[in-house]
Amino acid sequence: MTYEEVLPVVRELAKEYNIKGNPNNLRKFMEKAFERATVEYDLCKDFQRRAKVYGDVFEAVFMVVIEELFGETLSEHGITLIHDCEIEIACLMGQGKADFVAVDRNGNIKAVIEAKGSASYIVCEGRKMKLKMPGLMRTDTTKKAAANATQVKFGISNNMPYIIVTSHKPRPKSNSECILNLITGSGKLIDMVVDVTDVGELKQMVKYIVEAKAHNIRCKSSQRTKNMSLTRYFTQH
Repeated sequence: MTYEEVLPVVRELAKEYNIKGNPNNLRKFMEKAFERATVEYDLCKDFQRRAKVYGDVFEAVFMVVIEELFGETLSEHGITLIHDCEIEIACLMGQGKADFVAVDRNGNIKAVIEAKGSASYIVCEGRKMKLKMPGLMRTDTTKKAAANATQVKFGISNNMPYIIVTSHKPRPKSNSECILNLITGSGKLIDMVVDVTDVGELKQMVKYIVEAKAHNIRCKSSQRTKNMSLTRYFTQH
């Protein structure tokens, strides 16, 4: 199972839940995508595989949310969202490559985006079981994102926007929240932490990316043939 395989399924769900016309359905849409993957890949019997599959599903959810709600805006500004970008200068290579980057018309990177999301619950044999610490509620997940932010800021530039998109923000007064409060904001490691189901936060992120200055840095190998640009997506749909 790969991101490319799950993407068409998530696009169909987005239409079913009409997330463009009714953004209030974003969380229902996201959780249904996780439910569909649980059944399709029999994750009730393969818990070790679940984290990888849910990671791919969440990345697809983020891409589709951008396509549906903000694709036209980004396309008008010549911005393309690229999945799985290797940035050698920041040591973001192989399994550690950037989840997403936003690039301008010339392929120069305007922002690095990390996707950290997972399901709130899993349904197995008719039983709905709550999952512990999804998204950025887990301290280890937050620390990994912070490490990647360090690579971006020191490897590329302190002015390169680094954004985390998540399914769940940390609980109040948790260790994860404390860490993010220390390193998030203007001039810090992380520029923004965005809830993928919060339209207001997504709008702020898109505005930030549009206004960001592109850096003369590109993905190591062109991903344009593997990732549908938003311009081409809206031409075909």
